[in-house]
Amino acid sequence: MYQFIFAGIRRTDLTNRIQKIRITADNELIARKAFAKEFILILAGKINLKNTEKSNRTLRGIYA
Repeated sequence: MYQFIFAGIRRTDLTNRIQKIRITADNELIARKAFAKEFILILAGKINLKNTEKSNRTLRGIYA
């Protein structure tokens, strides 16, 4: 499971305001399908949610 971050512009927005959109999905195609009708999307990032505990780099364990 991944969290996808998109920069998107609403298709009906004449001011062309960029919005940050986050969605959790199994792959990019599924994430894009959720917003494709309403937004023009550009992929800004992808976060792997399965490995977030392993890659936690906070100092919590040292001082606990």
